[in-house]
Amino acid sequence: MHRMMPTRRNADQAFRQTLRGLLLGSLAAAIFVTTTYGQINDSIRGVPSEANHFIETPKGWVHPKTPWGEPDIQANLNMMQAAGIPLERCANAVRFGGAPCDMNKAWWTEQEYKDRIAAAAGRGDLGRQLIEKGEFGRALLSGVTDPSTPQRQTTLIVDPPSGLLPALTPEGKKRALEMRSGWSLPGESPSYDWTTDFDSWDRCTTRGMPSSMMPYRYNGGFKIWQAPGVVVFDLEMIHDARIIPTDGRPRLNAAVKQYMGESRGRWEGNTLVIETTNYKGWHAPLINLAVVGSPAGNRFPHSDQMKTTERITRLNEDMWLYEIKTEDPVVLTGSFTVRYPMRNDPSYEWWEYACHEGNTIVPNYTTTSRHERANPEKEEAKPIQVSADIANALAGKWVGRPAIKTIDYDIELEFVKNADGTVVGKLIGTTLPKERPVNQPLRNFVMKERRINFEFPNTQSWNFAGELSADGTTITGVTASAQGGAVLNFRKR
Repeated sequence: MHRMMPTRRNADQAFRQTLRGLLLGSLAAAIFVTTTYGQINDSIRGVPSEANHFIETPKGWVHPKTPWGEPDIQANLNMMQAAGIPLERCANAVRFGGAPCDMNKAWWTEQEYKDRIAAAAGRGDLGRQLIEKGEFGRALLSGVTDPSTPQRQTTLIVDPPSGLLPALTPEGKKRALEMRSGWSLPGESPSYDWTTDFDSWDRCTTRGMPSSMMPYRYNGGFKIWQAPGVVVFDLEMIHDARIIPTDGRPRLNAAVKQYMGESRGRWEGNTLVIETTNYKGWHAPLINLAVVGSPAGNRFPHSDQMKTTERITRLNEDMWLYEIKTEDPVVLTGSFTVRYPMRNDPSYEWWEYACHEGNTIVPNYTTTSRHERANPEKEEAKPIQVSADIANALAGKWVGRPAIKTIDYDIELEFVKNADGTVVGKLIGTTLPKERPVNQPLRNFVMKERRINFEFPNTQSWNFAGELSADGTTITGVTASAQGGAVLNFRKR
């Protein structure tokens, strides 16, 4: 569950000197670096370059073999090394109000990278420090995320070269509207009645694919086991274990569908290539909030036609490079490829992901939702004083659509001008299905000249900051929450 206990921190002192979410910070002035987005394979080994993410393979290094003669890629990897890298390029700048960002910049320069490493050094791991002091409560509150390590790449997506997710098809958008989740969208007040009103991660079933193979904010352990003719990917989050035959056995019948799909692996030199099909569509988000910079709301559908192709290459004694290409012709207008490095860390502390046994969120949400709908509470509107021209311009109904890539829906507001010249703002509703009837005043509604701020009156907090246009016909702004943010512009009806 996304509200469960965090993992232990890496005991290695080098990792203690890193900071969580370093790449959430300011995106500085840019230098465009041309990048070749070929598949990773044995040929990328050598001197540091974009192809190997600037990770050197020492001259003369010999790839180890297992006792039965296959390439040995067994490791105790830590996905958290890349936890601060956003899924899409400049997502953190747009969604968290960061500095201007260069959409053409795929790599930080060597000096920028060194500056980020220097900034991380010496700050320590607050959660670990508090545990060592015996302040376990503060450690839980302060250390719910594992420290990440600065990387050269600016985004997890390396293809398309834009660093952006492909658009969804009309069918993909339709399926997104039918998905349910414990994470509310801007303006949304969902009704919860049964387990089907929650996504697979809410229910502690799985993060799904390809999301499970991308770093989250905690529980990022990734063990690779090998035996003759088989490789196992063992994941700390949700305890998912993927068994990958490499002995050439035939695939299962296409009628056999699984949350994590059916995988078959093969060796191309010393690189393991894994093709996975037979995914169980509709049940788990293709990408969810486990990945920093992902679309809000966990409403990213996939179909049973989805296919993923993974490649994992060992670069030296310590570093592995992983990539996953995702294709789904039903949902996506194109494919996208995520790639990032991981370090083998034998000292990484693997904690139990206490989710299913302690998961009280689903029944609590359901019980609370039913009670609130049976006993609605009317909030009192708080009128605000504005100038006469602002009051006249605001008065009326407004419609806006959050710029969330995976889902299309509208939010409707109404501003009422009172006889004394004050104004009250209300959320009238949205076009989302299975939403409670809404006619509640905007919370913390304030205006300063043409600047407008408020909080949507929903089950989960979403704030809005915008500006009324000079002609009084549009309000341009951004809405944001713990999930991230999105551009949201309103137009007057």
